[in-house]
Amino acid sequence: MRTMTSSPENKITRSDLVKSAVNVGALGMEFSWTYYKQMNIAFCLMVANMLKKIYAGRPDDYAAALHRHCAFFNITVQFAPFVGGIAMAMEEKVARGEIEPESVNDVKAALMGPLSGIGDSIFLSTLRVVAAAVGISLCQAGNPFGPIAFLLIYNVPGFALRIWGAVKGYELGVGFL
Repeated sequence: MRTMTSSPENKITRSDLVKSAVNVGALGMEFSWTYYKQMNIAFCLMVANMLKKIYAGRPDDYAAALHRHCAFFNITVQFAPFVGGIAMAMEEKVARGEIEPESVNDVKAALMGPLSGIGDSIFLSTLRVVAAAVGISLCQAGNPFGPIAFLLIYNVPGFALRIWGAVKGYELGVGFL
């Protein structure tokens, strides 16, 4: 493992994390899904700018990090930024030579199942059903606000969780485990 020094300008900021939580990668998790590696392309897009910052001036290490994050990835989409935050905290340690690069994907793989179980239960089985019930009842009453209510009830908590998750995941890092 080679040791590298890390400068303050390479450190991930809250702004970087928030941008990643709502960028095309994070919001396009379901749209770039493949049978082979599922959400890996979207995950790479979500973290690419932060990886560029971490590995500034080190194009081979940046390419290796992108390749590393092209591994299989599948999770409830609202939890992806949380895992991305943890992964970026770990990538900073990889860049400094403190941990092995393979450990990043090991942690991502370990989080996929448990977080998907929680996320699917909350977002797909509960929140979406409640939002649909409210939206449908409003529509049946002739209220044109029904579809908007559905979108707000379902999406506002998801966006809030994305942003909070990216920041909290980075703050906790591997200490979350």
